[in-house]
Amino acid sequence: MTAFDDVEQFVKSANRATRMGDLSDLLSNAVQMVGFDHVALVHHVNLSAPGAAEQALQFINYPDAWRALMRARGYLGDDPVLAAVQRSAAAFLWSELPGIIALNPRQMEILDAASACGLGEGFTVPVNVPGEFLGSCSFAMRAGRAVRRKNLPAAQYIGCFAFEAARRIRLSNGAKRELRPTLTGRQFDCLVLAAQGKSDWHIAQLLGISHETVHQHIEMAKRRYNVASRTQLVVRALFDSQITFADVIGPGGPSPH
Repeated sequence: MTAFDDVEQFVKSANRATRMGDLSDLLSNAVQMVGFDHVALVHHVNLSAPGAAEQALQFINYPDAWRALMRARGYLGDDPVLAAVQRSAAAFLWSELPGIIALNPRQMEILDAASACGLGEGFTVPVNVPGEFLGSCSFAMRAGRAVRRKNLPAAQYIGCFAFEAARRIRLSNGAKRELRPTLTGRQFDCLVLAAQGKSDWHIAQLLGISHETVHQHIEMAKRRYNVASRTQLVVRALFDSQITFADVIGPGGPSPH
């Protein structure tokens, strides 16, 4: 049986799974199939936030010593792997981290501590679904073991399909699916210009409508998103991919004027 056949069998089994326990068993076996020792399929979220524990995906079988140390020292918020996920659309080896982010002393301490707890090289697959927490599926080796680079494409496929299967199971078990509010064309135009920092008066001049009409469009968009301020509206619209950073700063970056 080829590696592709193994991945295809994993995908079929994952798509049939109806419980997270079943998927966890499948994923644990698949990790060994592609030559790794540990896996972490997670949403990047503070689990102490209201409702986060019920909504977020968290399956981790890293060494107990490392998980305990992360909690004791509060490493999660500074984890360099999670920081790199925010900077990369492609899967990456942990040894490639310095080329993705500028590692600060705290992040270098985290990598050293992970190694001391038995974690070696790793491979992380970023997962970004608009309107949901940023996520990833990471595969890790025991310290001292080398990654089989020929298995990385198979690991990437497994990570992507495992995450999608976990999302499906979570939703089928009653997790809330956030629906993106629908904005009218004018509400969208006003939102984009407001995100660019323009005042209602300036937006009115650009769109050829009254100052009061601009205000009404923005207020209606806030009501549809159930937020109280323009800042919250822009953040939620970016999170949902209703608007993009390119809409806000343009393809050439922010204007110097």
